[in-house]
Amino acid sequence: MRPVLVALVLASACQTENNLTATVPKTEVISPGSISGRVCDPSGRTWLADALAYVNVTDDTGFIYETKRAFTDLDGYFRIDDLPGQKEYTVYVTYGPSELMAEKVEIGNGEDVTLGEPSCFDPLELDVAVVTGDYDDFGRVLEDMGFVNYHPIDGTDETGLLDFLSKKEELDKYDLIFFDGGLVEDGVFYDLADPTNPVPATVMANIRAYVEEGGSIYASDWSYDIVEIGWPDKLDFVGADEVPDDAQKGDYELLDAAVTDASLSEYLAKQYIEIEYDLPVWPPVENTSKSVSIHLTGTVPYSDGLSDYTLSGVPLLVTFNAGDGKVAYSTFRVVRNGNEDILRTLQYIMYNL
Repeated sequence: MRPVLVALVLASACQTENNLTATVPKTEVISPGSISGRVCDPSGRTWLADALAYVNVTDDTGFIYETKRAFTDLDGYFRIDDLPGQKEYTVYVTYGPSELMAEKVEIGNGEDVTLGEPSCFDPLELDVAVVTGDYDDFGRVLEDMGFVNYHPIDGTDETGLLDFLSKKEELDKYDLIFFDGGLVEDGVFYDLADPTNPVPATVMANIRAYVEEGGSIYASDWSYDIVEIGWPDKLDFVGADEVPDDAQKGDYELLDAAVTDASLSEYLAKQYIEIEYDLPVWPPVENTSKSVSIHLTGTVPYSDGLSDYTLSGVPLLVTFNAGDGKVAYSTFRVVRNGNEDILRTLQYIMYNL
C-alpha cells in the first residue's frame, strides 16, 4: 500500500501547485515612451535651436526622482526618451531665463507622443517673388523677416515684367508674389492708348488664374490697380473705378491704426499701431465686400481737386480669398513702416496667405 500512498500525496501536491499557478495574476510589463516636439522662436520668425525641453519624472507620491532633458536641434526639434509609460507629464521648454511652454502630456504603455507643431514662419519653406517698384521695397522688409532667397523681378522694366507675367508657368513657380508700388502699369495691366490691346487682358487672366489655383499675392500702395482690375467687386477705392490711377488721392498722415482683427491684435498684444503715409496721392479704400477680412482701419484724409475730405474708420490692410488662393493689399508703403509692429503684422498676414 505504500506506493499507492506516495502516488496520492504526489498527485495532491501537483494539483495544489497547479491551482496556485492559475490564481497568480500576471504582472503587466510597462514599456517606456517618448515625447517629441518642435519649438518656434518667440519672435515667430524661425525655428529655435538650443532651447531646453525637459520633464520631471515622479513616483506615485509625486516625488521627483529624475529630470529628463533634451535640447532642440537646428530645426527646432527635440525628443525626450525613456519616459516611464502610463504616466502624465508636463513638458517644459525654456530658452535662457524665459519659459516658452508648459504642456501636459499623457504617455501610454510604450507610446511615442509627438506634440502639435506650433505656428512658426519658416522663410525657407516658401518660394517667393518680389516684383519691384519705385515706391515700395518688399525685398528689404522680407530680408528683415529672414528671407534670403526671394526672387526679384524688375517691375520698372516693361519687357522683363511682361516676360514674367505673360507666362503663367512662371508665376506658378512661386507660393507668394509681392507687387511693390511704383512698377510699370500702363501697357502691362491696362493700356490707356489702346484699350483693345490683348496683352493686359492676358496678364490679368494669368494673375487671376494663379491665385484661384492656390497662389497668393500681396500688393501695396500704387499697385492697387492689380487688385481693382483683377477683383473689382472686392474693394471700393475712392475715385472712378474704371479709370486707372484715379484713386491716388490720399494726403500725408501719421495715424494710429486700429487693429480690428482680434487674432492679429492678440498676436501683436496691441489694439493700435502707428502707420505713416509719407507720400501723397496714395489710394484710400472707402469700403469692401462682406467677404473681405479687414485687419487695420484708420481715419484718413484725401483731396479731390480743390476739395478736401476725411474718411473715418476705413480699411488700411485687407485680405480676401479668391478660389484656392488669397490676395492681400495695404494702402500704405510697407518699407516706410518697416518697424517691429509692421514686420509682425506682415508675418501674421503671410501665415494666412
